[in-house]
Amino acid sequence: MAMESTFQVRMDSELKAQVEALYRSLGTSFAEAVRIFAQQSLRDGGMPFRPTLKAWDEMTAQEISAKLAKSETDISEGRVFSQDDVDARMKERLAHGNTTAI
Repeated sequence: MAMESTFQVRMDSELKAQVEALYRSLGTSFAEAVRIFAQQSLRDGGMPFRPTLKAWDEMTAQEISAKLAKSETDISEGRVFSQDDVDARMKERLAHGNTTAI
């Protein structure tokens, strides 16, 4: 995929430094993480995660139980894939020009 467009975003310099260090520690870059986010957003037809204002340690036992129950349902209904499966499916679809959700 040719990269002929530039995307600029303004943010707090401390946040930028922290997120760049995070992605460097993961062996990638902040720019690559943004590209991955954009691609996954297209595949998911929206944000590739459910935005929330609460961290796990701020949730009640009932909220955590509800999230875990949803995860169990996703697993039992076959909506969970290994990273290798997802990578293979993405490569196959991209090879055929298909960028719809996997």
